[in-house]
Amino acid sequence: MSCSSCSLGTLTNPGGNYVGARLADAEDGKVTLVFMGEVQVRKGEKLIVEGDDGPEFAEVTTVSPVLAKPCSARKARRLLRLASDSEHADFVERLDLQSEAFAFAEERSRALGLEISLVKCAVGFDRRRMTLLYAADQRANTRDLCRELSERFRIRVDARMVGVRDETKLVGGIGPCGLTLCCSTWLKGFHPVTIKMAKMQGITPNPSKLTGMCGRLKCCLAYELEGGIEAARRLGSKGADRRGPAAPGGAVPPPAPSAPPAPAAS
Repeated sequence: MSCSSCSLGTLTNPGGNYVGARLADAEDGKVTLVFMGEVQVRKGEKLIVEGDDGPEFAEVTTVSPVLAKPCSARKARRLLRLASDSEHADFVERLDLQSEAFAFAEERSRALGLEISLVKCAVGFDRRRMTLLYAADQRANTRDLCRELSERFRIRVDARMVGVRDETKLVGGIGPCGLTLCCSTWLKGFHPVTIKMAKMQGITPNPSKLTGMCGRLKCCLAYELEGGIEAARRLGSKGADRRGPAAPGGAVPPPAPSAPPAPAAS
């Protein structure tokens, strides 16, 4: 749901030097806010920023990011240093390693008869650990697969099961609206979504139109609930105005009877 503690706006670099950057191998144009302090950079420059699990490589995508809320600046990443040429080369090698590991994991998972859908092989910044992300109907025994990956690439491998929504978030794609998926760009987390949210907004409960690429109800049904209810209320009142005044009790009056046809000329 939307935050109610502050008003929405379109702030650019509020009270400091912020840039928008693509973190690691994030796809679909996901922009991460980075606080630069006094460091001035240009679009396309490479950075080392503070990540969830330590330092991470990033590339500047915009020097004038727009913040939807003033409090968004509190979640900005911190700049550690400008990336060197060797760190950029190491990042490119990590991407190649991830692709090679993913292809190997797909081949070995089929050979081992694992009923899983591989999502990603993520290699850490320091190359000490590789995380194998997969989706499945139930938790699978990936011990042998992790052991083979560890022996093949000489790195510690951990397997982690993700849900179908997380799988879609990592893979990315284009939604029926024609834009990149909200979950893979700006949406930070998933909210419970119910069919009642669609009914409250006056949306016809058609599963084919309400289902996202993940096979679940669209996230926009939840975070657009307040605006959808207001839009449905306004559209409903305009429709009532076109039909005429309402009958007592809020019921719509029946249409007036039409005049009888004129008698035919003899």
